[in-house]
Amino acid sequence: MPGLSWNEIRQRAIRFAGEWRSATSERSDKQTFWNDFFEVFGLSRRLVATFEQPIRKATGSTGFIDLFWPKTLLVEHKSAGESLDAAESQAFGYIRALLDTGRRDEAPRYVILSDFQRFALYDLEPEDQRVLPLFENIRYDRMEFAISELPQYVHSFAFLPGYKIHRFIEQDPINLDAVNIMARLHDTLKAGGYRGHDLERFLVRILFCLFAEDTSIFARDAFRLYIEERTRADGSDLGRALSELFEVLDTPEDERQQNLDEVLSEFPYVNGELFSERLRFAAFNRDMRDALLSTTRFNWSRISPAIFGALFQSVMEDVDRRQIGGHYTSERDILKVARPLFLDALRAEFEATRTDRSTRRAARLEEFQRKLSELKFLDPACGCGNFLVIAYRELRLLELVP
Repeated sequence: MPGLSWNEIRQRAIRFAGEWRSATSERSDKQTFWNDFFEVFGLSRRLVATFEQPIRKATGSTGFIDLFWPKTLLVEHKSAGESLDAAESQAFGYIRALLDTGRRDEAPRYVILSDFQRFALYDLEPEDQRVLPLFENIRYDRMEFAISELPQYVHSFAFLPGYKIHRFIEQDPINLDAVNIMARLHDTLKAGGYRGHDLERFLVRILFCLFAEDTSIFARDAFRLYIEERTRADGSDLGRALSELFEVLDTPEDERQQNLDEVLSEFPYVNGELFSERLRFAAFNRDMRDALLSTTRFNWSRISPAIFGALFQSVMEDVDRRQIGGHYTSERDILKVARPLFLDALRAEFEATRTDRSTRRAARLEEFQRKLSELKFLDPACGCGNFLVIAYRELRLLELVP
């Protein structure tokens, strides 16, 4: 049985990412890095996997797998900044050697490539298969992310601590397609007679649920699975099911009925008043249900703050959009203004302060941090606050640089 909760694993992943974000040398740090990585999941590396495992190639030469857990995992590691393409070629070359030399039963399901700063994880038994370009009969599913994002991806390594692996739909980084989906959902519901305050409040609740399942407020994919497993494909009962979910989210766990559906009972209580108001339930059809499900396949935890403006705009009444001239300003356009206006100068000042080797360095850094806290910004044409949100984010990034 798994020994650690996902919350504990995530906290360990946060510490691991912080401790290893500056590592660079494969030769000096590789083994400690992977020992620590396994510890994130409560696993002792030496009990399951070995370093520098020899493998006889078809050519007759001998290669050495950086880290090998027979039947489960093969790891290839490079120094910081080196190409993961070379690591990929090497890793799958070793798998080919296992297949060609009678060691098929040792072939791993998973492959991890890393250069300390990035991870690439391959699942060689995916449901939605793609063929690896280098080897026409090796199929795979792949994801890549930075070490700083490891806490968000710990569920992808469920095979390490022994948790049952659920096939989660690959989620794309959020983009404006999500905004368009929300806008279409808004307009379709409105055309069906669901409009006004109820509609706007309903869509804000949907947005909360989408973010909640990707930011660990809900269990992963809980909202999507609830829709898929507890509602009909034609959408006829979706509105009532969502109303029931909203009521559960507004009810503390110790006040819920004992015979509540076990799927609903897993959702946490959400305090505040987001779910307290009783709304008319929305009548869905098959296309509307499909549109809602499509929004759950985005990774909302990676959303840019600037996208909130478009989401805000997409759930406004059409007449309001026209009357107030609601317009989404992209992050790129915001930064075109913010960088020359103040960000470039602040970054240059920070870099000069950070690289100061005098005894004044610590005091100068404190002065710079104090300066950041005292800056004031005005957006005269402020709508939903995109410019101010991005400005705040960029200042915080400066403050958080190690």
